[in-house]
Amino acid sequence: MPGYAQPQFASLPPYASARPRARCGIAPHCPPRAVGDILAVAAMRGVAPARRRCRPITDADADPPWSFAMSSFARLIEEFDPAAGILPPPHWFQGRTVYGGLTAALALQAAIGSAPAGLPPLRAAQVAFVGPASGALRFRPRLLRQGKSSLSIDVDADSDGEPALRALFVFAAARASRVAHDFSQRPQVRPAGECPRLPMHELAPRFLGNFDVRLAGGSAPVSGAANPEFIAWVRHLDDEGVAPAVALVALADALPPAALASFTEMAPVSSITWSFELFDPPAGRGWFLLRSFSQQAAHGYSVQDMDIWDESGRRVLAGRQSVALYQ
Repeated sequence: MPGYAQPQFASLPPYASARPRARCGIAPHCPPRAVGDILAVAAMRGVAPARRRCRPITDADADPPWSFAMSSFARLIEEFDPAAGILPPPHWFQGRTVYGGLTAALALQAAIGSAPAGLPPLRAAQVAFVGPASGALRFRPRLLRQGKSSLSIDVDADSDGEPALRALFVFAAARASRVAHDFSQRPQVRPAGECPRLPMHELAPRFLGNFDVRLAGGSAPVSGAANPEFIAWVRHLDDEGVAPAVALVALADALPPAALASFTEMAPVSSITWSFELFDPPAGRGWFLLRSFSQQAAHGYSVQDMDIWDESGRRVLAGRQSVALYQ
């Protein structure tokens, strides 16, 4: 439809073409969009294509068919004890490590649980993924400073005793100000209900099964695109009872690194650091529009901007991430 950003698939690599028989072995009935995205998410950890069958998922599926045998995100948060530790379920992994959005969300939950009463909203965070989070995780929150309207908490996370994550969270109350502006530009995309659901495949990172993802625009992954951008609507399958900020952080990193759009063949990537700000604390749940754009890539690293809008069009999160590229 004119005026809407649409995914661009004109430059798909040979193994993601309409006849993907010789190179990828994925079932020929899968459309180019499905094959391109399947290979893209597999590329997140450098998984080689294999002969598997897949099918695109449509709105005819009332619920994603991969969700039936998994404990929910809401239950995971409800049972989470930072001091006792947690062994993340396999369906929250991407390759051999836990999905970074979940690790960051658990760190935030640990910070909130350790904070004094009357905690103001989360305003900013800095997260460093210092090591693989592949085993039992333990979180150690520490109150750094509490002022009249703000407080800072840092959290260290270990995986089987080895450093995995260090995070700093800043919580601050709203203050009266005569300065207010927003120059961000929300992508013009179709509503989530009109966008195709992300196809799933055995090669896709398992953590994606915890979300409903609808492709809304940007470039095709692993296509050598000149515009390294991904846009999608994302929502939790179950975040009932979870603090809105924790739920938002858990899904905020769900898109593959945007530099994958510029890749021409499969290769691993790895997030190094992630910083973000929350302008308006999320007031509700449901769909969020995620956009990731690689601003610059050189010497094996990419710096990408990450923005999130709610369904009303408010920008609720702005972030930046540093990503290691192995191509």
